[in-house]
Amino acid sequence: MLDLELLHFWMTQSVVDFGGRAEITTLFQTTIVQIAFEYDFLMHAMLSLAACHLSHTRPQKSSMYRYASDRHAAIGLSLSQPHILNLDETNCHACFAFSTITFAHAWASQDRTKPSTLFFTPSQADEEADTLQIKWVKLHRGTHSILGSVSPTLRNGPLKPLFTPWGRVDPNRPNLLQDEDKKWIDDLSEAWSSSMMSEAQKAVMPAALDTIRRVFSMLTYCEEVDKTSCIMSWFSRVSDEFLEMLENKVPEALLLVAYLSVALKRIGYLRQWWLDGMAENLLGTILNELGEGWERWTSWPIEQVFTRKGIQDYRGNIVGP
Repeated sequence: MLDLELLHFWMTQSVVDFGGRAEITTLFQTTIVQIAFEYDFLMHAMLSLAACHLSHTRPQKSSMYRYASDRHAAIGLSLSQPHILNLDETNCHACFAFSTITFAHAWASQDRTKPSTLFFTPSQADEEADTLQIKWVKLHRGTHSILGSVSPTLRNGPLKPLFTPWGRVDPNRPNLLQDEDKKWIDDLSEAWSSSMMSEAQKAVMPAALDTIRRVFSMLTYCEEVDKTSCIMSWFSRVSDEFLEMLENKVPEALLLVAYLSVALKRIGYLRQWWLDGMAENLLGTILNELGEGWERWTSWPIEQVFTRKGIQDYRGNIVGP
């Protein structure tokens, strides 16, 4: 009976609160549910995220829902591997939907009262945090890399509404920025110009910084894609080398994610349950890892994320829906 409750909650509440445009909500309510009845691993992913959502909305039963969420997540992950490794034009839609839901679950399942484990194992993490942490970034990127081989099928298949908005975005569009954003983001390059980073690490940073510029530019000036997708596209844009630096807690790489937390804060007005409090949690974790000596570059994220001024300033400059 619990699984029926989770499925009902998914279709009536979770997808509605998931954020995004109306056609995307309908897609997750109907098309993806239909696909999930054919592929068990996708159904388990859906039920896991629904249970995670219920653990937030019904705290009196949070332990039961968290257990159900973890169980469905583990089963779904196990069942998905043969399909991902043997991807074809038949199962690619289920695999892509699974990757998308797993992505959201990684964020939603974070305990906001503890240091964030999204990108690395925090110094103050519980002893078991490293073993429990799902390497969701690598899973997400790996799945999307494999899916590239069936891209035309995906883009023109039942999940087409997920891709259509991006087809209207010029991949060569300039990364225009608001004056204040430009000032602070441009200054970030000074953080590694004279640092003790290796030359190989320094070579990674300019392209990584451009991905941050892209996020802020699209948040302000791109009307074709919803705001959340503008931010989450960052994870498909950064290089493997940068993610390795982030996992190793290289300070200059951490600074870029501190600025990403500003972008997360700016979409707080959308009130998406799976991102609620994530900007503060992520930035707080990064500040603890950085320690002293980085105030020149952390003062702006602190002001933007931990005060009302940041969100108020942004709301006055929103372009599009």
